[in-house]
Amino acid sequence: MDIVLLSLIGSLIGTVAIVLIYIYLYLLYRERYMGIWSISWLILLSRYVLFDSGLFPWKDSFLGLTIYEIIIIVSVQSYVWGTHLFINRPMNKWWLYGTISMSLICVIINLSVSSLAHKLFLPIFLSSCIGIWIGITFLRHFKQQELGSLVTGYAFIAWSLLSLGLPFLAFNTQILPWCYLLGGMLRLTIAIGTLMLYFEKTRTDLTNKETQYRLLADNAVDIIYSYKFSPEKKLEYISPSVVMATGFSAEEYYANHKLVLDLIHPDDNVLIKDFIMNFPSSIILPLTLRIIRKDKMVLWIEQKCVPIYDKDGRLSALQGIIRDITLRKKLEQMSSLFDRMNMVGSMAATVAHEIRNPMTTVRGYLQVLSRKHEYLKDKDKFKLMIEEIDRANGIIREYLSLSREKLVILKQCSINTIIEALFPLIQADATASKVSVNLDITPVPELLLDENEIRQLLLNLVRNGIEAMSAGGNVDIRTFLEDNKVVLSISDQGLGIPSHILDKLGTPFITTKDTGTGLGLPICYQIAHRHNATIKINTSQEGTTFSVYFNSQVS
Repeated sequence: MDIVLLSLIGSLIGTVAIVLIYIYLYLLYRERYMGIWSISWLILLSRYVLFDSGLFPWKDSFLGLTIYEIIIIVSVQSYVWGTHLFINRPMNKWWLYGTISMSLICVIINLSVSSLAHKLFLPIFLSSCIGIWIGITFLRHFKQQELGSLVTGYAFIAWSLLSLGLPFLAFNTQILPWCYLLGGMLRLTIAIGTLMLYFEKTRTDLTNKETQYRLLADNAVDIIYSYKFSPEKKLEYISPSVVMATGFSAEEYYANHKLVLDLIHPDDNVLIKDFIMNFPSSIILPLTLRIIRKDKMVLWIEQKCVPIYDKDGRLSALQGIIRDITLRKKLEQMSSLFDRMNMVGSMAATVAHEIRNPMTTVRGYLQVLSRKHEYLKDKDKFKLMIEEIDRANGIIREYLSLSREKLVILKQCSINTIIEALFPLIQADATASKVSVNLDITPVPELLLDENEIRQLLLNLVRNGIEAMSAGGNVDIRTFLEDNKVVLSISDQGLGIPSHILDKLGTPFITTKDTGTGLGLPICYQIAHRHNATIKINTSQEGTTFSVYFNSQVS
């Protein structure tokens, strides 16, 4: 086979290969720069097919030569455009101005110069310089891609240098065919290098994306997890925030994928069983239940998840988010508590007076009848009935204390002074129950208080503490400052509050006492609410502490 024909075939194969590769990548991934590169190489391929092959006699034609030069300039400028898109940099408008200017200069040179080598020198020199720039860009911008950027960059530089010498070798029939063959091999190398570079860049981008998503997951406040069902059941991922929520580290969950089931509160096991039995329809609504932390604290959590299926439609994984909603639950309970107390208060304001009026009349007639001679033998019975009516009146009085319309008279006063004035009465109650009361008050700022309500709050909390203990126990009354808040603390040495009562504490008519009304603590919560104060409870088998937090800033 003739060396000239072989060189032309080799050059054509290299160009066709790079065009096909770019078109394939564009159709596969729809990357804009890949489409522009495809157009650039198609333009260059048309030059080889129509002009370099000798199909059209262009060397002696002004129009043919001008089209040939414009094809060279447009193809390289198109590649520059695609390269800017590839490296995510805006293309300077001077590239366009340069393309137009060079095309005009080439037209002028074609009209004024007779030598073909001189006519072709400027467009080929320009395209070679741009090719070297493209090669250097690949080498400098994609250092981390290593092999792909090296192959593409150096191949572009070598091909550009080779193209730069072609005008001077155009009449050397011995060397020119080998240059065409070498140019085809370099273009094929560029095609292979570009393919390598693209996949290396894609892999790096995916790695960076995965790193970003991993950082988001690892630093999320909520717990993010992925549980795999096939080929074996295992916890694939759980975010580090799980240690803050449950006390167990992510490594402990990886070692025992059933650990989370062991944390479920015994009362909520039926919920998790129902969730599993009705899966996947059970994921439509969030799953809300309680877990027991490593330190035995109870947390409320809310889970939202999505199933992942394989190509055969089988469940392969479960991915979801678990959120600590303990604070939200407490706020909901407090809101519900205040709603119930407001409802009870509204009922009290509406009907309590109507009940007390007939009871007052009955009590008066009982007193009159008890003094009549014929009823002297039933004096004890009359006394018992009057005491029961008085007891009912006392309950109604407490009932009225829950009224949300109750007017409070706030004035600046010292909570320590209120405690000291009430302390003798408290000591008397404690002595009657054979317990001791200790007073530990420290100087605190004066507050805006309703003295009568604070007395009632203090007496209710202290009497609850006294009644919670057996003989010989101690009740501690303290005042102190904490985080710019005045704290009133009442501690007892009882057996603590049962968990099933603790969740409902403050609900009207909930009580553990045989003779209690269940209105004492609801009244305390209502008084605290009217003073913009909060009540916190700390209970265990060693005793219970009620802490009332007042804002210390006087308005």
